[in-house]
Amino acid sequence: MHLQAARTARVPAAGALAAVVMTVLTLLAATPAHAAPPQATKYPDKPIRLVVPFPPGGGTDVIGRLVAARLSTALGGTVLVENVAGATGTIGSAQVARAAPDGYTLLLGISATHAIAPAIFPRLPYDPVRDFVPVGRLAYGGNVLVAGPAFTGKDLPALIAAARRPGADLTYGSWGPGSGGHLAGESLNVSSGIHLRHIPYKGVSPMLTDVMGGTLPVAMSDLAGTLPLIRSGKVRALAVTGSERSVALPDVPTFAESGVPFRIDSWYALFAPARTPAPILDRLERAVDAIMAEPAMQAQAATLGMRFTPQPRAVFAAQMQDDVRAWAALVKSSGAALE
Repeated sequence: MHLQAARTARVPAAGALAAVVMTVLTLLAATPAHAAPPQATKYPDKPIRLVVPFPPGGGTDVIGRLVAARLSTALGGTVLVENVAGATGTIGSAQVARAAPDGYTLLLGISATHAIAPAIFPRLPYDPVRDFVPVGRLAYGGNVLVAGPAFTGKDLPALIAAARRPGADLTYGSWGPGSGGHLAGESLNVSSGIHLRHIPYKGVSPMLTDVMGGTLPVAMSDLAGTLPLIRSGKVRALAVTGSERSVALPDVPTFAESGVPFRIDSWYALFAPARTPAPILDRLERAVDAIMAEPAMQAQAATLGMRFTPQPRAVFAAQMQDDVRAWAALVKSSGAALE
């Protein structure tokens, strides 16, 4: 009798079971089939960390802070820039590659960190394709060859002529080994039959300080971080890299126009760790497209010497893989290597 009563107590009455089933069905019917996952509906509900893998003051930092401010407004949250410099951007990039794929750690990557690094760093601590997913390209453009008081020539042919003189020992600086500036300089050496010794720096700012001070004759620098010094007359622009002249320096010829066949553009792009949920990537991509289309951002692009032209992440992912191959070929032909 007692055993039978215990077993009966464990089985819900038919009416109670029916009520439970009806409640569940009602809740399911009230939930839209297309409802976004919780992480998409809440995102962002805490500050987003945007890692800029270079020191403050350079072009990457300038663009990173500009994008972070606009992205904060577009997302209705807070985007904080954190500079994690070192090893030509690879230290900060590796840190983001290992971050949780939840949309709260992003990277402002550039050609050097994602297209050049695989060819020049023998033990790169991340895989640019496997460990990241691109949100989209933000901007593109060339770099600029600048001179200070230690070099009085007015253009790139004058630099080549000076380097060909017997006993010449000229140096050029870049913002780091394996950077776009480094490879542009080595391409100049190969195509012109000269030997400018490479002096790598840990960032754009200390390099330009030496150019202005006369201890470094010329340097390959990014446009965004160098334009204020060019406009103030503290350094002189000799030539720009890339496929076309800079909108900010229309009177400065390209490398190609000066007889050096270097036409590869550099780019800035927003990346998230691999396996970041698609709804979050979609939200970020829409926000980036919106802010880059703003007239104020387009006007700012002209002052930085860049073209702010967003590119869908699927299209940019394919372009990045093409660029990896193109830069690898350039590294091989130039013989560029880590010092």
